[in-house]
Amino acid sequence: MHRLQERLAEKKLVLASGSPRRQELLKGLDIPYTIELREVNEVYPDDLKAHDITDFLACLKAYVFDDLDENTIVITADTIVWLAGQALMKPNDRAAAIAMLTQMSGKCHEVYTSVCIKSHNKNRVFYEKTEVCF
Repeated sequence: MHRLQERLAEKKLVLASGSPRRQELLKGLDIPYTIELREVNEVYPDDLKAHDITDFLACLKAYVFDDLDENTIVITADTIVWLAGQALMKPNDRAAAIAMLTQMSGKCHEVYTSVCIKSHNKNRVFYEKTEVCF
């Protein structure tokens, strides 16, 4: 058994995400987990920029789990595309996706992903930034 598996042996790990990529990442660690989705209004203050947005939203998604016992750990995440000083929202249809790709074409943008790990007495948030050019 790996060290991480040993440390989590007595814990219940909850992934609060429907993302197949995030589920695949946890599967790769060979750690048992469950998926639990809760309704969250993903609105953030207008003055937040870049990773502050994803930090805020990842924590917001974790904070709805206010009923955790001492053996449960929740993992939440949020990702945005940051282009020319603004967050690009997920396109809701084909036309919006084409417009978004056209807007990004020939430019570099940043992709921010924040993860929040929350237990009954702690939470930790961190982010990763990736520069993408196409």
